[in-house]
Amino acid sequence: MKTKRKLLVLTIGYGEGHNAAAYAIQQAAAKKEWEVLVADPCVEASPWIYSLTRKFYQFCVKQAPWLWGITYSQTENADWSKKSYTPILRRVTWCIRELLSDYNPDVILCTYPLYAYMLDSLRTEGVCAVPYGVVVTDALEISKPWMQTKADVVYLTDEYSLEQVMERYAIKADKLYAGGFPVRASFDNARSDTSAPSVSDLRIVYGAHAPIRRVAADITALVHSIPGVRITLLAGSRMSKLSFLAGERVSVIEKTTDMAGLMKNAHLYIGKAGAATVFEAYSMCLPVIINYALPGQEQGNMALLELDGAGVSVFSTADLMYTIHDLLKDDANRWYAMKEAMIAKNRRGGAVNIVADLEQRFFL
Repeated sequence: MKTKRKLLVLTIGYGEGHNAAAYAIQQAAAKKEWEVLVADPCVEASPWIYSLTRKFYQFCVKQAPWLWGITYSQTENADWSKKSYTPILRRVTWCIRELLSDYNPDVILCTYPLYAYMLDSLRTEGVCAVPYGVVVTDALEISKPWMQTKADVVYLTDEYSLEQVMERYAIKADKLYAGGFPVRASFDNARSDTSAPSVSDLRIVYGAHAPIRRVAADITALVHSIPGVRITLLAGSRMSKLSFLAGERVSVIEKTTDMAGLMKNAHLYIGKAGAATVFEAYSMCLPVIINYALPGQEQGNMALLELDGAGVSVFSTADLMYTIHDLLKDDANRWYAMKEAMIAKNRRGGAVNIVADLEQRFFL
């Protein structure tokens, strides 16, 4: 009887991208009857430190993106190969060591680069004898920490990122694979509404990540300017502060377990340039308007949308309204062009592609 292949996926809960990628890969591997364990060693090893750093990240996202920009630039210049030996992170390395011993995986993937450096040190010690790779969770703006590990393979979101990485970091092509960002099967197996939007029928999913005043101004302007607009406003932790915007044409919800369903019935996604959401929209072929991006990695996701002709960035409520009216004019000609660009690029199936490459690369 054939033994199931065992995959260990190491993730972390900063933002949505790392976990979204990890669980999408788990879902794809499980369909091939692999045994998959998704683990967050930072939570298991140092829960209180993880909690503090996660709160700092969330503070930066919501209130001080400039501070995240400074933090991001510092991580770019740090020597991550030494971090696994620091007193705080040594416990995380030890936790990974125990996972290797207890789970005994055949292959390992890291959706956060720090873990790959820890695996580097464990491989040097003779503890990690199996192949491992990193899954880069953003496009184009790919920081140095992702690229300087001794991982056996690096998974990238797109062909432009692959070319950039080869040129910037002098990494051989056979170590790189641009298979797409891993999104859940519910996104890969559906597409958004293909009927043309108009001022009498425009359905929008709006992620409320921009400053609250900006969100309120955007929603108010949309309702007043477009008589047929219907908006699903994803308020998140800001629910209590944004609930006043609810009305006949605006549904304000805290969160959803069916983002694919919301996107399927929408003409546009407006919101933050987080990798998970951007590539979920790509999978659904849903045109995107970015109104907020963290300095650093998220700007690369925004740039990819613009490079593909699949999305556009706006910087004010006035800019948003001009852009939407431009998308709707001439029977939504520009909107169709954005949608067709997404279809042509076909940035779907990232999780399935990664699992297939793992099988081809290490098991055949």
